[in-house]
Amino acid sequence: MEESADVGQNPFRLCLACHNRLINRALRPLEFFNLVAIHGHCPYLHDDFYDYDTGKATQPNIEVTNAEKHPFPNFEQIKDDLNKIIDFSFVQFFTDNYVITELAKFDKQKILTRLKEKVEYNRAINHKAYEIAGKVVGKTANKWILKEWTNRKANEIQLFAEALAKCLDTDDAFETITTELESGNDKYLSENVLVMIYLQSEKTLDWIEKVSHRINNISSNWGYVAANSQFSWNRANKWLTSGRPLSLIALDGLAICTTIGERLNQSLWLRKLNPTLTDQPSAATIAHRLNEYLVSDYVPRTKNAVDSVIRNVFETGK
Repeated sequence: MEESADVGQNPFRLCLACHNRLINRALRPLEFFNLVAIHGHCPYLHDDFYDYDTGKATQPNIEVTNAEKHPFPNFEQIKDDLNKIIDFSFVQFFTDNYVITELAKFDKQKILTRLKEKVEYNRAINHKAYEIAGKVVGKTANKWILKEWTNRKANEIQLFAEALAKCLDTDDAFETITTELESGNDKYLSENVLVMIYLQSEKTLDWIEKVSHRINNISSNWGYVAANSQFSWNRANKWLTSGRPLSLIALDGLAICTTIGERLNQSLWLRKLNPTLTDQPSAATIAHRLNEYLVSDYVPRTKNAVDSVIRNVFETGK
């Protein structure tokens, strides 16, 4: 029996019994694993209904039968099987480093071949394929990623950004990503700018200056991008002098670069980057300049940001 899917995605092809378990959120662990590896994290297989680490049904409408006879794959037992380990990476919502490490031991061309096969069969999992291409295959996937990019749908930059940054030459990746961002309207510019983090390039700071006249929504995304693009006190000071929107981006970037300890409001990936200023003036220098800035822009947002940065730099003892 087939269960319908979105346009461009293959339907579920199941026996009647398995179809009944699917619609009642009562799949066995191995069934869950196999279906996610093919169809991705779709509504039927949502993490509200299953534990992605074990495949256990958490909200079944009917009894889950014989689950122990159809267990979720043990990573140690499948890590030498390329197809299985790729499936494992697709099932994980966030691909763990240990999975990437094991995948990196395989031939890149063989990995790429398998990624192509999976995407050609069902584009519902293309975002995971692009992630693995970027993190493992790298430049070997250059032509394929460019071909996929050419056939992209509207506003898919977030799906492609990491692969573009890691599979293309640095300059080509920068040009491709910034051209796409600039081609959209101002709303999408601020929504999607976070993809620039994958480049981790100082050129991004120059680009922010170039498009600053288009920044209407000065969200924290801009600060995250600045902080992770070789941000310096020299650049921050320049932006403070320029005024809004660059001054607000500078304050957000400084707050991120000077944060110590847990970064609870950031994603796991951003926490791993752990950005800092490329230069480091004294705490007194930073505090004096930020208090000076407050004279001309004293609102709750700037006051809170300045207080946070000053607290951070003095806590580090610099």
